[in-house]
Amino acid sequence: MKKFLKAAAISFVVIAFIFVLSRYGWRIFGFSMCDSPSSLYAETVSVENDSVRIQGGIGSSAPAYVGHIYKIEGSNLYIGVKHNTLLGFINRWGDFDITISVDATSIENVYFKDNNKEKLIWNANEGLIRVIPQATQSINDATEDDDKE
Repeated sequence: MKKFLKAAAISFVVIAFIFVLSRYGWRIFGFSMCDSPSSLYAETVSVENDSVRIQGGIGSSAPAYVGHIYKIEGSNLYIGVKHNTLLGFINRWGDFDITISVDATSIENVYFKDNNKEKLIWNANEGLIRVIPQATQSINDATEDDDKE
């Protein structure tokens, strides 16, 4: 009985550790663990006096949003978004609503970023820059081609 309880306790600790590591441990590695900017889209970007708010999602349906990180360099705000497919069964919503408290009057550009790439989603001159993720874009192109026939 003691061996069973010990094995059950160890199993519980291992499962809890994996859950916490996959949910929050990615932040240790910074932008290198964030989703590719080409798979993310922004529906709205609001840059006001003391905050930046971004609402958007990911082009695929399985991942669940788990968090974000950000960095400000000069007048640029870089945002890394993380989704988790492994724990997607807990919350299937890939949509996100991010509010970052910053001095937004100095922000001129907002980017989605991962380790290697970045994608401009907002700038002070043009506002929201609509960029549809490639997977969704090819579906929309196919639908438009069908409508033309």
